Amino acid sequence: MAGTLSVGEILKKSSQWLEQRGSSSARLDAELLLAEVLELERIKLYTSFERPLSSAEQDSYRALVKRRGEGEPVAYILGSREFYSRDFTVDRRVLIPRPDTEVLVDTTLELLPELEQDAVVLDYGTGSGAIAVTLAAERPELRLLAIDLSAEALDVARLNAARHGVKERLGFVQSDGLSRVPDRFEGKLCAIVANPPYLSEQDRTTMTRDVLEFEPHSALFPGADPLLHYRRLAKEGPRWLRADGLLTLEVGHLQAGQVCELLEATGWGAIQVRSDLARTDRVVSARRPS
Repeated sequence: MAGTLSVGEILKKSSQWLEQRGSSSARLDAELLLAEVLELERIKLYTSFERPLSSAEQDSYRALVKRRGEGEPVAYILGSREFYSRDFTVDRRVLIPRPDTEVLVDTTLELLPELEQDAVVLDYGTGSGAIAVTLAAERPELRLLAIDLSAEALDVARLNAARHGVKERLGFVQSDGLSRVPDRFEGKLCAIVANPPYLSEQDRTTMTRDVLEFEPHSALFPGADPLLHYRRLAKEGPRWLRADGLLTLEVGHLQAGQVCELLEATGWGAIQVRSDLARTDRVVSARRPS
């Protein structure tokens, strides 16, 4: 068949084309998209290099590669992203979960003691629900209250809670910060975990196209003050946490020191900083002021 390409040939051509268009992970992108079209695990591509693609397969694949070449993130094209060894539904309504955020989950799981059944953790700015769903899946005794300003993000979080079989232990509240958390949770939460928007307006100049043009800006930029949500949580968090309640926060590059100072100034104790795999200070944890 004239014009027919094999798996190996089309991967090579697509990788080169994506690299020319600025992808920093061109080969990986090409493989993930082809595995989707062929309904194969990515590793199986390596034993299928000589397999010819049908015209329909080539057309489907080229359409996906074209979307990636125009900057659309692979996670949005595929409709999912792995986080903490689970696949989460994602689309342009929510931020794509990052591997660095797994450090936030690790820290929270490590610092939470064994708790009574139905102890409640609040996920501040839940987005796709990756953090809340993961905590619920890892700790069956927990209930999670997932809050977000975006009603559309909460719809995605609900899908992921159902996808991973924890929807009965998650509640969802549309809220600007903690403003609409039901009063019955006052002084009752065992932990608040947050990965809030923390990028400054200056960060826009260094961001890649796939992030800046496709991911929701409300999940990235808090406005003029990059520390806005940390200030809110430092001030308002104690009202909602029980005695010795835990606060865990993901922070941006070079923000850990400033966030620690905010927490110290408002009386929080046991303040610690954790680094991610790149040795960047990524998570700040603290205990409720006495």
